[in-house]
Amino acid sequence: MNALASSFATDPFHGRFGCALPRTMRDEITESTWRTMTWTAFTDRFSPTTGPLRLGSWTGTKASGGKIEFDATFGIGDTIIACAATTYGPIEALTSMLHDAGFRIEILSFHQQIIGDETATFVLTEHDGRREWSMSIEPDATLSAVRAIIAGANILHR
Repeated sequence: MNALASSFATDPFHGRFGCALPRTMRDEITESTWRTMTWTAFTDRFSPTTGPLRLGSWTGTKASGGKIEFDATFGIGDTIIACAATTYGPIEALTSMLHDAGFRIEILSFHQQIIGDETATFVLTEHDGRREWSMSIEPDATLSAVRAIIAGANILHR
């Protein structure tokens, strides 16, 4: 079996959905890790539901000049904060909001793929020289991206 076929055979995402993780993500995870990683362990690692940052709400409404006004609420510890940003897209708005809330991250790689009726989003984020992959699967592509980036922020700010 060649290395590519071997990595698909042990990739829990491929095993569950029949499509591959982004190549760069697959390449960074050792073969021994894939062999021992269940789907639950995979989602716990790349899509944590706990951490210092929680998404409460996320909305976007059209604004002038082709921009969109985004509003969000986040839980940070015991505090709820409301944020707003008017930008051309949700990722720009989210990273601005996160920066203002003290969660400074850079998005180095962004991938989305359709899996059935849902969208899987994978992001490679960086903070202070540390890089981590994160993931989210949601019916809405924008919410999938937002949740994947929040997962990355939580992983990097543990």
